[in-house]
Amino acid sequence: MKDDRQRAILSLVATRPVHSQDELVSLLEGQGFDVTQATVSRDIRELGLAKVPVKSGDGDEMFKYVVPNATGNYVSRLHRAVAELVTSVDGSLNLLVLRTPPGSAMIVAMAIDEAAWPEILGCIGGDDTILVIVRSPEAMPIVKQRFLDLRAGGAS
Repeated sequence: MKDDRQRAILSLVATRPVHSQDELVSLLEGQGFDVTQATVSRDIRELGLAKVPVKSGDGDEMFKYVVPNATGNYVSRLHRAVAELVTSVDGSLNLLVLRTPPGSAMIVAMAIDEAAWPEILGCIGGDDTILVIVRSPEAMPIVKQRFLDLRAGGAS
């Protein structure tokens, strides 16, 4: 059942703009799935979907879910998230700031947490900014360079 539901989610976001979890719940219910918003939220996280900005017909900015480049040659979810969503990397002492398009920071923050790099104490994701707390100032250049390499498509 879960596999069928997740296949349906991938098909929906690949074939039409899906702007919210509530909308996805409604679309899945229309296909006969009995789902809750919490279930859809878990599926989105497990599938690694990204929410990216798109322009509406009247010029307003909206968001839709997308399947990050499935054909990319990424070695990890973090690699994919950073390569596709991080627009800048900067920092000082033991703090790094990563910028993303609006609505994408939490995807990257979750991938950072899942990667569990020993040099990183943790991170905080907002809407378009992630604060990464590096364990020590000495480790900062190494961690920053790793993010820059991932952003450029290098190995992790």
